[in-house]
Amino acid sequence: MHNRQQVAEKLALQSGQWYQQGRTCHPEPGEIRKMIEALRWVLLPNFFQPVQPISAVGCINQLHGLLSEQIHRAMFQRCPDKFGTLESVAAADELADHMLEGLPAVQQLLHEDVVETYNGDPAASGYDEVILTYPGLLALMVYRVAHVLWNMEVPLLPRMMTEHAHSLTGIDIHPGATLGNSIMIDHGTGIVIGETTLVGNHVRIYQGVTLGALFFPRDEQGFMVRKTKRHPTVEDGVVLYANATVLGGDTVIGHDSVIGSNAWLTASVPPYSKVLYETESVVHRRSV
Repeated sequence: MHNRQQVAEKLALQSGQWYQQGRTCHPEPGEIRKMIEALRWVLLPNFFQPVQPISAVGCINQLHGLLSEQIHRAMFQRCPDKFGTLESVAAADELADHMLEGLPAVQQLLHEDVVETYNGDPAASGYDEVILTYPGLLALMVYRVAHVLWNMEVPLLPRMMTEHAHSLTGIDIHPGATLGNSIMIDHGTGIVIGETTLVGNHVRIYQGVTLGALFFPRDEQGFMVRKTKRHPTVEDGVVLYANATVLGGDTVIGHDSVIGSNAWLTASVPPYSKVLYETESVVHRRSV
């Protein structure tokens, strides 16, 4: 027991030395999971409902409570205790109200994503299959709510939300990325969309696609320069097939282009382009 006490004290001391800017409280992963589930009740009430039936207003009230608490924990980490002050709690409540007021617009975007996915995938039997089984739609739902919170300058919470969706779906969309209307994500596993990516309307993205940075600029002291345009721009009507990689903040994929599977792009292409990865095929015939 004595050795365990020493280990615990050493770990606490080192943590304090390394993370002096550490938060006294932070958003809670378990509560974020509950919040995402409540978002599904509110945004897709015909398909997802709480185990214990409650009214639509009850769902909204429950979501507001979860949002307000996690926003408070993200924004006011250094309040005297986890309950904060009257002013900080009121500010978090106001931000949660603002988020709720934006949910009808998020629901409209989500509906357009469903329609685009159904129209783009012949394997989809209906909107219900897209909503209930496609991981891309879950990733988009969480991203679209997290993006609103990101634009409200709520720290940490939006990223924790999209990383939870990432863990469930294999789809990594940074909440700072800007995605337009009617996005289709098919299969989805392995997709990475970076913070400063701009994606237009009616864009279709397949598994393994990376919209990433080409390099990371550094200042005179050698530290990375943040908040610069590091990720590509994808214009309207583009199709990005499986495992395509598009890198660089200056890279623009012109509208209505098709980027083939396994293509690697670090330079812009004009509208209506078709980019293909080509390699020699070797066929080994077995002797009979």
